[in-house]
Amino acid sequence: MLEIIKNQFESGKTLTQSKYYNYVNRGQWPKFYWDLYPLAQEYYHELNPYFIFNIYKPEFFRFAKCITARDGFVNMASFILDNYSKFRKLQTGPIFIHPDLAPLVPDALKDMFGCWQIVQPKQIKISEAKKVFIFGFVSEEYLGDLDKLSERIQALKDINPNASVELWIPLRKDIFGKNNRESLVIYNVMNHLKDILHGRKIKFLRGEHFFDISDFKQSYVYDLELDKMIVADSYLHYYTQSRGATVNNGSLLAPPADSMFSFDMSLHHQIHYTPLPKVDNSLFTDLLFYKKKNPSVKDLNFDLGFQNMLRTGLKKEF
Repeated sequence: MLEIIKNQFESGKTLTQSKYYNYVNRGQWPKFYWDLYPLAQEYYHELNPYFIFNIYKPEFFRFAKCITARDGFVNMASFILDNYSKFRKLQTGPIFIHPDLAPLVPDALKDMFGCWQIVQPKQIKISEAKKVFIFGFVSEEYLGDLDKLSERIQALKDINPNASVELWIPLRKDIFGKNNRESLVIYNVMNHLKDILHGRKIKFLRGEHFFDISDFKQSYVYDLELDKMIVADSYLHYYTQSRGATVNNGSLLAPPADSMFSFDMSLHHQIHYTPLPKVDNSLFTDLLFYKKKNPSVKDLNFDLGFQNMLRTGLKKEF
């Protein structure tokens, strides 16, 4: 696997590289991709950060031997279930996923997967930040159980009294579920935030203003997402960490012990590639059984029962 990574890195051949840009018809990407702004914005590095759900033709896998998959739980689980019996015919591999997604990989395909992890050696605590940005999609898929949101965001009480607080919470319909309860969700989210940030002056941001900011040093980006249900590799995280921010995304302070290859993504953070870890809670058999028990479901991305099973099986609370 290490030799494949090195060859890929040196060749620079990827789906997202500019000379292959015109091969990809973005009109063929799933419609929910556009609802994921800014999480799914494209960016480039030599080991091909890409969403598997955007590869709409099997031959696209042959553009590059390594794919740093940005997909979350739902997309990756659906992709593996749809392709596990013909996976090797795709002529891809390895596909690198976030370690949280490792339980989705069946034993028979483990040699075709590895993991990526972000390392940011210099991080600050939220209490040390001069500016705190709070971000989150107003979607239950993103936030989880709203009744437990207040409990999860207690860290916001540690914000320094002298720090400025800026809030960007784009209103979204449920990305996959589409249950159209967004008005109730935004009401609950704002109530929780007002309780936690009681008495603070808050600046409300719009997306175009957020990406006008070029320096995030001494800033802390607090993402309200519960887990990696929708996206494992967020462009917003990449953008802010590249400019010096600390993000509550589980980035490591030091390289993982099993790192086999790494490179700098910016002056502030790195990406490390590791073997797929051994897991005690493999979910693939359960996922396969769910699919066979629900043959009428044509697209598991949009199945709420499938989403619930994933989140429960991966030991995350709503």
